[in-house]
Amino acid sequence: MKILLTAITALSFTIGSVPARAQQNLDLGPAMVRMAELEIDPAQLDAYKAILAEEQAASVRLEPGVLMLHSFAIAEDPTRVRLLEVYASKNAYESHIRSPHFLKYKTSTEKMVRSLRLIDAAPIILCAKSSGSPSGTAICLSPDK
Repeated sequence: MKILLTAITALSFTIGSVPARAQQNLDLGPAMVRMAELEIDPAQLDAYKAILAEEQAASVRLEPGVLMLHSFAIAEDPTRVRLLEVYASKNAYESHIRSPHFLKYKTSTEKMVRSLRLIDAAPIILCAKSSGSPSGTAICLSPDK
């Protein structure tokens, strides 16, 4: 999978910026994309969301191979939670599930999660704005050709 960074590199998220027209392609190898479908015990939903938020923030901040973690609830039923996970490689995923923050998440939430279904996915294209705002730089991940 290649990551196209227009006007920003992954490193610039933490240490600075690059010129407005800069562009870099990084070959990240065979990326791994996974969706998770969870059903959470309604009585423990707020606690689950707090633990999940802590784990996601730590994973993205501390693990270079964790490229993206998004979570959301189904609007009509907030106990139905969905995760979109993007890793630089299968090895990055394997490292992630052995990390202290992920293991803490798993043990802390095991009685909150009523069901879990993992779905391996093949990305078509994944795009986001680097700053999370309308004027942010677009970053897209697409499969190698």
